[in-house]
Amino acid sequence: MSIKTTLYRSLPEPVKPFAKQMYQKLANQTAYNELHSEFVDHFFESESEYLTYVDEFNEGPAVELRNEAFEKYQQLTGKDGLSGIGLDASRDYYAVTRKMSPQTVIETGVCNGVSTLSILLALRENEKGTLYSIDYPLRADESLEEFRQETFEGYGGAAIPSDKQPGWIIPSELRTQWDLTLGKSQRELPRLVTELNTVELFIHDSEHSHPCMMFEYELAYEWLEKEGVILSDDITWNDAFSVFCDVREPAFGRMSRNIGYISKIE
Repeated sequence: MSIKTTLYRSLPEPVKPFAKQMYQKLANQTAYNELHSEFVDHFFESESEYLTYVDEFNEGPAVELRNEAFEKYQQLTGKDGLSGIGLDASRDYYAVTRKMSPQTVIETGVCNGVSTLSILLALRENEKGTLYSIDYPLRADESLEEFRQETFEGYGGAAIPSDKQPGWIIPSELRTQWDLTLGKSQRELPRLVTELNTVELFIHDSEHSHPCMMFEYELAYEWLEKEGVILSDDITWNDAFSVFCDVREPAFGRMSRNIGYISKIE
């Protein structure tokens, strides 16, 4: 019997649920730290370089803009929580975009625009590059069940206010480096990559069905420049990410438990 088990069994019964919860949190944090450390090693020369970009993000307007949007979202929809990617991931998206300094970035899935905002802030700091976004939005006053019939049954329900457009939290001064297309990625992405003829950084955060994720990975990888990168949110929803990596054998890893990256190294 391990020391951990012995100690747990010696605890008073009322304390055990709390102890178990704290242990699980610690285990999850440890796992995240290990994954994130590998991510930093993969993309950056050093942790110091990565933290320089993190400091830029924290000192910039992203957090304040996101918090203001959070409050406005609650006022407009009567719901708690701003749908979209969290600030931890946004910082990492910002850092990767700053490090890569790409000319062409494609993002599928915008919603309220938290991740979009972080990428555009990085492009502005880089003084180069354009973000091309594709989004098929669910608005807060629309039927989730009907939307699932149009997309896929497992859609999680991320929505924007009924009177807003995707990325509504993005200020006007950042929109000069942004091109937004409304529609499903299955229809719009082939046209976009053909027109651009190249992709340096691709971000998947649209329909998280297995067919759509595989479709986007394959198409993006085909047009991805050497040393280009794919970032993908919600890779734990199905096995598309792991299947793609097994078949194509790129350099890959995880930014966190739920966000993966693929690097095209030939």
